[in-house]
Amino acid sequence: MTDQQKKFIDLAVIHLKKYDEISKILNTDRKVFSAWWKELKEEREAIAKVKSIWLGKFKNTNFWNFYNWYISHERKCHYCGITENEIKTLLENKRLYTKRIKTRGKTLELERKQPDLKYDNLENLTFSCYWCNNAKTDNFTDKEFIEVGKVFSKIWQQRLTR
Repeated sequence: MTDQQKKFIDLAVIHLKKYDEISKILNTDRKVFSAWWKELKEEREAIAKVKSIWLGKFKNTNFWNFYNWYISHERKCHYCGITENEIKTLLENKRLYTKRIKTRGKTLELERKQPDLKYDNLENLTFSCYWCNNAKTDNFTDKEFIEVGKVFSKIWQQRLTR
């Protein structure tokens, strides 16, 4: 993706600008934008997915700082170590259950290590599985909850090897 295309994605996807306005800002004929829109579909959709997460709790942070944090961190639970692929395997093999599966549990969640700090502190964020995040609540720090995560990890590994 060129720098000009990155600016286009930022203006179109993040700031929701119209092509006419983007054309003026980038000093580019708007006719190229339709081609870029198609060409950059995969990147655009990935960025839009992260944007929807950002809009939920992280609007006070710069989107691109959040985006870079989000894509650079390993997708596994900070506490028990389960990955999204392992969650998927457990769900497919009916070794994992939650009545909230339509809304929570299929993917990792963003969680605050120190519950008293706001979501806009990226250093305070981590990935957590639904089960660890739900059990941790706002009563434990990340260091306190690591021990509980070790127990969850043993259970997940037993279920994965059955």
